[in-house]
Amino acid sequence: MQIPVFTVDAFTNRPFSGNPAAVCLLENELDEALHQKIAIEMNLSETAFIRKLHPGDDFTKSSCFGLRWFTPANEVPLCGHATLASAAVLFHVQKNTNPVLTFVTLSGELKARQVKDHIVLDLPLYRAQPQVLEEVEELIKAAVGDMTVQDVRYSPDTKNLLVCLSDTYERSVLEDLQVSAQGFLSAEKTGKVKGLILTLKG
Repeated sequence: MQIPVFTVDAFTNRPFSGNPAAVCLLENELDEALHQKIAIEMNLSETAFIRKLHPGDDFTKSSCFGLRWFTPANEVPLCGHATLASAAVLFHVQKNTNPVLTFVTLSGELKARQVKDHIVLDLPLYRAQPQVLEEVEELIKAAVGDMTVQDVRYSPDTKNLLVCLSDTYERSVLEDLQVSAQGFLSAEKTGKVKGLILTLKG
């Protein structure tokens, strides 16, 4: 079985920057264990698997697909940048002709729309609560080293840690940041964090 795999840099128009995700196009159902093995092999923060929902579906003409996301360690219920990457593969590589795509996921139905030369996502809103920095300090250090952190929040729904870097950093610093998924996951000792979201003002 051959599976087309794409590496997409989300949130940027420059190669080798932004937030990379792998995107796999599945013609048929894939063995559960194979999802995880492919994600480990890709070794990116997330690997997305787009699957056809019905035998007659087509990546170019259909408007509704299944979508799952795997880190090198486990499946996650939601991933924004890998959803954006998936929509980009369908719209720009597969030349999907629909103005709106629907993804059926563990977090419900997600929509992706083409607006001029951009892709707009409709994602669910999950509340994040303040997180005591000291409890996750080693975890954050594994992700961003000694960079200054302005705020840390945690979403119990998605098990994601949201880390806002200092306003003193430029956007290019975030775009060029390379986070080791394996290093981050091996530093996770709390048992409650499954993913990391890095952001900054602007």
